[in-house]
Amino acid sequence: MKRAIRVFCLSLGALILLPWSVQAMATDRVLDARQPGQGAASLTEYFAILEDPGQALTLADVQKPDVAARFATVRPPAEVLNYRSTRSAYWLRLTLRNASGQPVKQMLEIGYPLLSYIELHQPAADGRYQSVATGAAKPFFTRPYPNRFFVFPLVLPARSDQVVYLRIRSTIVMQIPARLWEPEAYAAMARDDYVTQAWYFGMVTALLLFNLLLFIALRDGVYLSYVVFGICMALTTSAGNGWGKEFIWPDTTWWSDIAVSVLGAYTYAALLAFMRRLLGTRELVPRLDRLIQAFIGIHLLLSVGFAVSIETFTAPSSQIGLATLLLILFVGIYCAFVKKQRMATFFVIAYSLWVSGVLVVGLRGYGVLPPNAFTMNGWQLGSVFEMLLLAFALAYRFNMIRRKAADDVQQANAGLEARLQAREAELTRSYKLLREIELRQSLYQERQRLMQDMHDGLGSSLTSALRMAEHGRMDKDKIALVIRGCIDDLKLAIDSYEVVDADLLLLLATLRFRLEPRLEGTGIAMRWEVQAVPPMDWLNPRNALHILRILQEAITNIMRHAEATEIRVATGVRDGRVLVTITDNGKGFQVKQAQNGNGKGLANQMRRAQAIGAEIAWESGEAGTTLTLSLPVVFQADKAGAALASVPLGSLSPASPTPWLGVRPIVG
Repeated sequence: MKRAIRVFCLSLGALILLPWSVQAMATDRVLDARQPGQGAASLTEYFAILEDPGQALTLADVQKPDVAARFATVRPPAEVLNYRSTRSAYWLRLTLRNASGQPVKQMLEIGYPLLSYIELHQPAADGRYQSVATGAAKPFFTRPYPNRFFVFPLVLPARSDQVVYLRIRSTIVMQIPARLWEPEAYAAMARDDYVTQAWYFGMVTALLLFNLLLFIALRDGVYLSYVVFGICMALTTSAGNGWGKEFIWPDTTWWSDIAVSVLGAYTYAALLAFMRRLLGTRELVPRLDRLIQAFIGIHLLLSVGFAVSIETFTAPSSQIGLATLLLILFVGIYCAFVKKQRMATFFVIAYSLWVSGVLVVGLRGYGVLPPNAFTMNGWQLGSVFEMLLLAFALAYRFNMIRRKAADDVQQANAGLEARLQAREAELTRSYKLLREIELRQSLYQERQRLMQDMHDGLGSSLTSALRMAEHGRMDKDKIALVIRGCIDDLKLAIDSYEVVDADLLLLLATLRFRLEPRLEGTGIAMRWEVQAVPPMDWLNPRNALHILRILQEAITNIMRHAEATEIRVATGVRDGRVLVTITDNGKGFQVKQAQNGNGKGLANQMRRAQAIGAEIAWESGEAGTTLTLSLPVVFQADKAGAALASVPLGSLSPASPTPWLGVRPIVG
C-alpha cells in the first residue's frame, strides 16, 4: 500500500513539472537532420548551453526541470563556441528531428582535438540514454569513430525528435566547433583532410632531412638549430591537430592533455635559439640577445610548469607567448632595418607568414572568420611557408658563406702566391750561394788533392833528385830520367781531370795516348784487347788517378825490368765486376818475395786498389807476368773509406822511376 502511494506521488509530481520541462525544451531550436543536404551544418546556434563551474552535474541532474531551465538558448549564429581558458564543465543540449519515414544516419563532429573530456548521451530505442566518454585525456580507442577530431555517429529514428547531451571539459582553451555531417560527405572531407595533413608533414620532413644533411656536411650549428626548431614545430602541430594522439601517442592520457602546451613552449625556445644563431644577435645586438636568452629560459621553465599543473600555467602562458611573438618580431625588424642585415629581412617575412597563420586560426576560433580549408589549416600553412622561407634564408646564408670563403681563398691564394714568389726568389739566391760555396769547396778540395799529389809525388821526386845532384851522386842521364818520370806523373795527374763520364775505356784510351810514344821508342809492341764494360759512376778525378797510377806503375816496370817485347791490355766482366789485365812476355819475378821485400811498389798498388774498393793480383812465371785489377761496378764507400783511412798520407805517391827514390822495382 505504501509503495502504491509512493508511485502515485511521483507520477503526480511528474505531471505537475511536465509543463515546465516542455516549456524549457520548447525554447530550444530544433535542427532537421535532413537539412545538411550534401554538406555540413554548424550546430552552434542550435545548442542550449549550461555552465557547470563545480563539474558536479550529471546527466540526471541536467534533465531535472529546475536545472534544465538554466540552459541558455539565445546565442548569435557562430561557427565556434569559445570559452578560452576555463575550469568549468559545459553541458550542451541539442534537439534533432527526423521528419522522414526512414531512420537517418548523421555524424556529429567536434573539430577541436584538444578537449580533455567529452561525453555524448543519446537516447536509445527504450528511452534510456546511451553514453560515450572520450577526449584527449583518454586513450584513442575510446573514440567511436577513428579520427583526429571527435566524431560521433548518430542514428535518428523515423518521425522522431531526440535530445542529445554533450558534456565537455578542457584543461586548456575551451573551443567547441560542432557540425553535423551526412556520412558520405564526412568521409570525403576526412579523406581530403588527411591528404592535406600528409602533404604538410611530408614537406616538413623533407625540409628537415635536407637541413640535417647540410649540418652533417657543413658542421654549422645554425642548420642543427633549424632542424630542432622544425621538429618542435612539427610535433606541436601534430599535438594541436590531433595527429599526435592518433598516430604517435594514442594510448597516453596525461601526456596527451599537456602535449601541445609543453611542445609549444619548446617550439618558442627553439625558435628563439634559431633566431640567435641565424641573425648573430650575440654580436649584433648583445643587449637584446640577453633578453632572448631570458625568454628561452622562461619557456623551458614553463614546460616544467605545464607538467606540474597544466591548469595553473595555461593562463599566464598566453601572455608569455604574446610577449615572445612581439619580441621575435621586434628583434627581426630591428636587425633588418636598423642594422641593415639582409638575413633578418628573410626572417621577418617568414616569421610574419607564420604569425598570420596563427592569427587566422585565432580569428576563426572567435567566429570572426568562417571555417574553410584556409582558416582550418592556417597554422599548418603559416608554419610550412615559414619553414620554407627559412630554408631559403639558410640557402642564401650558405651562398654568402661560400662566396666569402671563395673570396678568402682567393685572397689567401694571392697572398700565398706572393709569399711563394718571395720564397722562390730567396731559395734561388740561397741555391746560387750554395752552388757557389760548393764550387769553391770542390775547387779547394781538388786544389788540396792536387797539391798533395804534387807534394807527395812530383815534389818528393824532384827534391830527392836535387839533393843527390847537389852531392854529386847523379849523372846527367839519371837526372834526365828523373825529370822524364816527373813529367809523366804530371801528365798523369792532368789526365785524371779529363771528363770520362763513368767510362773506363775512355780513361784507358787517355793512358794509351800518353804511353804509346814511349813504347815505340823502346821497341815494345802494345796490344789493346778491350771490350765494352758497364759504366762506373764512381770514376771521379781522385779515383781515376788511382787507376791510372796502378796501371802506369805496372807498365813502367815492364818497360824497365821485364825485357818484354809485347804488352797486352785487356778488359772484361766477370761475376759482376770489371777486370783490367796487363800481360807481358818478359821474364817473371817472385811475387811473394817482392811483396815481402823492402820495395813499396806492390804495396802502393794494393793500397790504391783498396782505396777504390778494387782487388789486385799478380801471376808471374817464365812466360811472363799478368796483373789483374778487379774493379767494382758500384762503389762501396764503407770498404773504400776504411782502406783509405789506413793508408799513410805520403804512401800513395806516384811510382818512382828509380829504385833509390823509395820504390823497389817489381821485376828483376
